[in-house]
Amino acid sequence: MDEDYSYEEKLAGQQMTKEERFARIIDYMNDVPDFNYHNGIKLTELRDDYASCKVELTPDTVNSQGIAHGGIVFAICDVAAGFAAANVDRRCVTQAANIYFLRPALGTYLIAKAEPIKIGKTLSVVEARAYDDQNRLVAEATFTVFYT
Repeated sequence: MDEDYSYEEKLAGQQMTKEERFARIIDYMNDVPDFNYHNGIKLTELRDDYASCKVELTPDTVNSQGIAHGGIVFAICDVAAGFAAANVDRRCVTQAANIYFLRPALGTYLIAKAEPIKIGKTLSVVEARAYDDQNRLVAEATFTVFYT
């Protein structure tokens, strides 16, 4: 029998709403001294099948040309994709990824928005897009995540 990964039925017995729970996850994840914290990546929104993150562009995140380093663009997309896939109460890691850098990422910050294309039992496919502070699409990526 297939395992049901839905947690909707469990919410009735919890002391908080789903929205409150997502808000707690955001607060917690933005305070953990991990990769995201040290690179300035903040989880800004989390809901069913959606996550967004933001990173300020600083001298530590841009290359010698003053453009956001490809690594930070990839990282913010990866983080958003992971949260979009994991909000079904499962932990995941990136198994594969493909990114298209569409234009130079300039400005003061980047935002990444991610939504699953397909949620599976052991693997999911998630699309993430990164935008600059002028709301211009700077990168589009597809991630395959593996549930641990």
